[in-house]
Amino acid sequence: MKLTYPLLLLSTIGLITAAALAHRTSLSNSSVPERGPVRMIRFVLSDDGLYPRRLQVKQGLLNIALEDKTNRSEGLVIESWSGDQRTRITQIQSSEIHRRGRALIKLTPGRYVVSDASQPSHTAELLVNP
Repeated sequence: MKLTYPLLLLSTIGLITAAALAHRTSLSNSSVPERGPVRMIRFVLSDDGLYPRRLQVKQGLLNIALEDKTNRSEGLVIESWSGDQRTRITQIQSSEIHRRGRALIKLTPGRYVVSDASQPSHTAELLVNP
């Protein structure tokens, strides 16, 4: 009976340690490296369209910020663009309260289309250079 509390305490510490190590491993295996230069990009969604309409950056980590001035968008969709084919890379959601969103992603060299998820005709071109 007296060993129950110490065993319970040790079990709890072991579970917390295992969960922390599992989370750390999953972060280190992600496709976005933890270090390196980060380029900031800001897209603004308005009723007129998406701004800037064309942007060039170097490859690597991109911190893409979204500001929704329409107050009704479902966010930004980023797609790779090769010939006539588009492949969805990610979607950046904006928060309900602040109407802003952010994502840290790593893009390889190529052409990308950034569009308003609610109004797909509002697009911008993102060129990622080597």
